[in-house]
Amino acid sequence: MDATQASSSSLSFMLRLILSRMWQGLVVLLIVSALTFALLATAGGDAFTALRGDPSITEETIERLRRVYGLDQPLVVRYARWLGGIARGDMGYSFFYQVPVASLLRARLVNTLWLAAVALLLAGGVSLALGAWAARRAGSWVDRLCELVIVVAASTPRLVLALLALVFAAQTSLFAVNAPSSAQAALAATSLARLLLSASVLCVPLLALFLAQTREGVGAALAEDFVRVARSKGLPERVVVLRHALRAALNPLITIFGYSIGFTISGSVIVETVLNWPGLGQLSVVAVRSRDVPLLMGVVLVTASAVLAGNLLADIALRANDPRLRRTGARPDTLALRAATEASAPS
Repeated sequence: MDATQASSSSLSFMLRLILSRMWQGLVVLLIVSALTFALLATAGGDAFTALRGDPSITEETIERLRRVYGLDQPLVVRYARWLGGIARGDMGYSFFYQVPVASLLRARLVNTLWLAAVALLLAGGVSLALGAWAARRAGSWVDRLCELVIVVAASTPRLVLALLALVFAAQTSLFAVNAPSSAQAALAATSLARLLLSASVLCVPLLALFLAQTREGVGAALAEDFVRVARSKGLPERVVVLRHALRAALNPLITIFGYSIGFTISGSVIVETVLNWPGLGQLSVVAVRSRDVPLLMGVVLVTASAVLAGNLLADIALRANDPRLRRTGARPDTLALRAATEASAPS
């Protein structure tokens, strides 16, 4: 009975958490979209401003086009119309590509999510393996190697990394990064070599963040009393590190992992532009240059939604790893590493 009640309480708490985060997410999306719309209007000009440089197009034609697309209306009216379309599932029509925004975002979102997922997996896998190894051998060459990797990865600009990857691709002829962004090129961009190279560039700053946290977290956990008890019982060192110390250090890492989703997606703009990866980052650059407001608003909306979804997944993973969070409802970002190690200590 107690187990049934605990399971029901845990499920109810998770449902309340998801509903609460969804409500907060809607408010955040509304604020972000309103600010973005206002900033774009403040910047001046619209999708038809560039046409004024064409002597074959009269001012009357430009004004007629602006009336047709509703660009002559006040800012509040334009935003209300856009918001009403979003409520109906209509993201508008791209001025630059002359296709519905939703059809553009669908394929580009998949490409960006693949890129971000591979980058996060690469950074997380290398960080867990190398960080745990360095924590077990403090002061060794592995530990010094970790320090060097953290410093280099954190201090190297992503633009420099992307340019180095561009030179590497050109020298090895793995793929044509300068190919035009056509449908055929977009299909070719899904090749494993191109994905791994782009994701490797994207994961370098994440590697510094994850590796530093893993190294410090596992090192602190290995000094705890419950690890000494586990070792005194004769457990293999691999079991001590993986089942006790590493799990104890996971809470801060999970929080950073969830918040890094937004950092990864926003950082993909440079990587996608330099390496010609057909994703949301590259699409946002085109939208800004062409002043394509519906397209840029769609990119902002989808990107913000992905960030909120990543934070929600991080919250759920934290509560799955630490049962105390399900009982107290405490916020994960207020947890200290000491509390996390105590929560996972064996009885």
